[in-house]
Amino acid sequence: MLRQIILLPLLFLTASTLLRAQDIQSNTEGVNVHLYGSLVQWSSTFFDQLDESDPNGIGVGVRLGYGFNQRFEAFAQYEAQTLKFKSEWDINQMATLVAGIRANFGGTLQKVRPFIEGGYALTNLKIKPVLLNGRFYEFQLKGPGVWLGGGVNYFITPTLSINGRIGGTFGKFNSFLANGQGFEDRPDVRTFRASLGIVYFFNQ
Repeated sequence: MLRQIILLPLLFLTASTLLRAQDIQSNTEGVNVHLYGSLVQWSSTFFDQLDESDPNGIGVGVRLGYGFNQRFEAFAQYEAQTLKFKSEWDINQMATLVAGIRANFGGTLQKVRPFIEGGYALTNLKIKPVLLNGRFYEFQLKGPGVWLGGGVNYFITPTLSINGRIGGTFGKFNSFLANGQGFEDRPDVRTFRASLGIVYFFNQ
């Protein structure tokens, strides 16, 4: 009888723990790594013909995040795209480095976790050859901007999710080189991006 009295509470506690664990559908705390494929479209009022010649790109990216809790997360990401689709370029590529903050919504009992994010972006653009005044140039542009985006994580397991996201940047190039020669112009640049990838959360 005494053994039954002791065992029954233990069995109850074990069952309760297992049920609570089964209820957890997602967890955004801790370190996570995100690998994704991306699409980009860029535009510029300054380069009103250059951007129209080949505005779209495709590429890959990697993102490292750290969730302080279920709501807020700091992240850094790097992505690179090729823009060589319609025209015969030797080089036409874009690379972007972003650092920012994400706000996750929902809770651990939900598989679907939407989010919004914002941060600082550094964009590099390299195009060759560019015909200007009868000469061919290699353009190298670099500059800061603002990153804004949002999307959703769909958790297959509490530590693995499929991530879909849209976002973009807007800013200006503060470094403009043509064949290594600097120009004082500060061209504007805007991008729209969409990505799909997988995220693994190291929180178990």
